[in-house]
This record gives sequence, structure tokens and C-alpha cells, in this order.
Amino acid sequence: MNFINQLFFMVLISSVTSSLLFFVWRLLQGFFMLVDARLIYKTLRWICMMYMLPFGYAAVLITYHGWFCGDIRLWKIVFVRSGEITFGVRVVALVWFAIVIALILFFMLGELRWNLKRRDNILEDDPVAAEIFQQVCDSLGISRGKVKLYRNVLVNTPLVIGWLHPEVLLPENDYTPDDLELIFFHELSHRKQGDLLFKKFVIIVILIHCINPVAVFLLFRTVNLWSECMADLLALEASGNMHRASLYYNKIVELIPHGNNAKQDSLFISTLSKDSKLLARRMNFMLKYLKTKPAGKVYTAVVAAAFVMMSATTAYASGKTVADMHNFIYQNTEEQLNEATESSEPAPGTDVVTEDGMVEHYCNIEDLDMTNMQIVSYPEKDMVTWTAGIYYNIDWDVEANTRYVSGDYTVKSGGKIGASVTLSPFQKSCWLGIMNDHGTARYVEGTGALAHVFNISETCKYRVFVQNNYKDGTMIHAKGSFRYEN
Repeated sequence: MNFINQLFFMVLISSVTSSLLFFVWRLLQGFFMLVDARLIYKTLRWICMMYMLPFGYAAVLITYHGWFCGDIRLWKIVFVRSGEITFGVRVVALVWFAIVIALILFFMLGELRWNLKRRDNILEDDPVAAEIFQQVCDSLGISRGKVKLYRNVLVNTPLVIGWLHPEVLLPENDYTPDDLELIFFHELSHRKQGDLLFKKFVIIVILIHCINPVAVFLLFRTVNLWSECMADLLALEASGNMHRASLYYNKIVELIPHGNNAKQDSLFISTLSKDSKLLARRMNFMLKYLKTKPAGKVYTAVVAAAFVMMSATTAYASGKTVADMHNFIYQNTEEQLNEATESSEPAPGTDVVTEDGMVEHYCNIEDLDMTNMQIVSYPEKDMVTWTAGIYYNIDWDVEANTRYVSGDYTVKSGGKIGASVTLSPFQKSCWLGIMNDHGTARYVEGTGALAHVFNISETCKYRVFVQNNYKDGTMIHAKGSFRYEN
């Protein structure tokens, strides 16, 4: 559970900082365009990488107050002294983890659907189409045989699929040589610039950052747009048709069946799209590109390096700010708590001999857990009240390696919790104790009959527990009572 919480906190920090950088990137698009249009797509890929690089989390680890004390349970940051909020964080983390698993299944089904379609591939047998295909591969510097050309009756538009073993699929349509050349230049340009592999990476980003749906939706749309823009640019340059860009886009409109947008599959494939808004933005980009003279390679490299350094520094600084805020809040909370309980509450890991001769063991709640420990909650509403006061019966059959826990009740500082149980079998031992919603516990250990009064030094909610640590199937019957005294 703590592992899931740690992952959730890491993703949360990374999502916030990377979304901030994504917003900055959007503001800088015009500047990148003036330097070199290709910088837009290259820096966008870096932004996607930033969603996966936990710079902010690393800053928290280094700066976090608890790091120097050896306590790195970071999911408790800021809320470390509030049991209710800590529980809420756990619930949110579990919901996030469940959504991630559901999305993994969704994308796996999408991948399976396309793999089933590819079973109907038929190797292209038209010598004219095959020759044009090989010529385009040569123009783009793609080794012959690296990409296969197929016909497929289940597709209605040309597309490229497969990031390990790429394939160009053509529908059962008749295309002119000019049509085929345009199709091949566009689809193979996606292969040349690694769009399919990049889209696999974007799927992972979407899976992990599903807690930030607005950001991942915008990221997906932006990646789809700029992968198409860069494929257009590479296709026009490689074919020597930069001066005929308008004819290129008009031909795309003619080639694509009406209403085919393929939006739902754009993370699995790269294909010609008749999305009017997308085409308009692609044409607008090309017009701006034709009017702009790119800067030199050295200047472009310097700008790219500066953006990378700025983004990494910003992410780290954001994480450090979160850690500094926590340190301030935690330190003040800790100081106030210490003032209220100074020299009255021993630290976890301490054993104290009380006036009745019993040894009270102080620990954190998670330190109570044995391997595969079962927790059984037994709220007060199921217990029998002895008197008008707050007395409750204990009549629990505690299985091996199990802890029975009562409901909670607020006890003020200076109050008491008294508990007593008789055990059966009489020679078996158990732990009898209390735990609070601040994450600490106290218990005594004994056999036969146990009775102890716990003095309360901190106002919060408490629960009584009986723990059976046997792992050999031994069941312990605990019968008795406990009471709260304020």
C-alpha cells in the first residue's frame, strides 16, 4: 500500500510540474518557429519525457525534513498528523491505481483489435506500387525490407502501423502513381521520424497521468497535430514538392473517404486524416514555415539545450518548493505537539515499565503488522454497553496472525483507557493495546489474563485492539471489556 502511495505522490508532483512546462512550451511555439520549426516537435517530445522523469520528486526526497530523520514515507507529507486526511490520500491513490489498470486493459484491447485486422494483410503484388514504394523508401533513407507494403480489406484509408515491425497498409482501392507517391511519402515519413514509437510512449504517459485528464488530453491532441505537421514537412522536402504544398493538401482531401477522421485510433496508427480543423492547422503551419528562414544549426542547438535545462531546473525547483512548504508546516506542527506532550509521550520503539509492573511497548501502527497480518474491524455498534458509561464487552475469536480492532472514540489528554481480557487457551499469549489516528500504538503482552490502564497524553481518536501473533493456526478467544475515561 505504501508503494502505491509513493507512486501516486511521485506522479502527482511530476504531473503538476510537467503540465506547467507544457503551458510554457505552448507560449514558446512562436519563438521556436522563428528559430527552427523542427524545434517545436523536438521540444514537445522532451516535455513528454518530463512527465516520466521525477525531477520534482527527487527534489522532495532531498529536501524533505523527514529524509534526514530516516523517515521517507512521503505519502504522509503535510498530512502526517491527520489520520482522516491520510486515509483520504490512500483512497485517492487506490482509485488512481485502479484507473491505470483499467486503461491498460483498454489499450491492450485496442492493440489486439489492430493485430487481428493485420491477419488479413496480403503482400502487395502490383509491381508498379511496389516499385514506387521502394523508390520512396530510398528517398527517405529507409533500408529496403525494413517496412513491408500490404493490402488489407479491413482498412478504408492508407496507414502505417507497428513500431517494432512497421507495415504500410493500403485499402482495396485503385490509386494512380501520383496518389501512391504522396501516400508513401506521408506514411513513411511517420516511420522515418519514429512517430509510432513515440506514440507508444505517449500511451504510457496517458496511463500514468490519468489523474490529470485535461493535461493528457491536450498532450495527446498536440502530439497528434505536430506528428502530422512534421510528416507533411518531411514528405514535401523529400519529394521536392515544397512549392506545391497546396496541391499536396488538396490531394489528401481527395484520397480520404468522407467522414474518416480515425481519431479513436490515432494512438495506434498514423494515417491520412480528413479532420478539417487538423488539416487547417497543418496548412497554416506550412504557410508559416515557407515564409520563415530557419536559424543556423548551432543557434538551434543552443536554444534546444537552454529549454531542456530550464525545464529540468523548473521541475526540480517546483518539487523543492513543495518540500520547503512541508518542512515549514511539519516543523511548526511538530513543535506545537512537542510543547503539548513534552516528556509525557515516549518515542516509538521505547519500552516503559508502568506503576502496575506491566511493560508498555510504544511503536508506529505499521510496526504492529506481521507478514500477511489480517485486520478485523469490530465497531462499537456491535458491542454490548454495560452501563450508561462508556464500557464495552470484548468477546472476540481472534484467528491466527490476526488483529481485532474496536471502533474509535475521542479521548482527551489526561484521560484513560482501561482494558482487560481473559484468554483461552489460558497458556497462550496475545497483545492488548490501543492505537490512535496519528499513527502510533501502545500495547502490553501476556498470557491467561491481561488488564492494563493506558494513560492518555494526546487528545485524538483511539481504538482498542487484541492481536494474535501465532502463525500455526492457533485461535485465541479473548473475553473481557474496555472503557474510556475523560
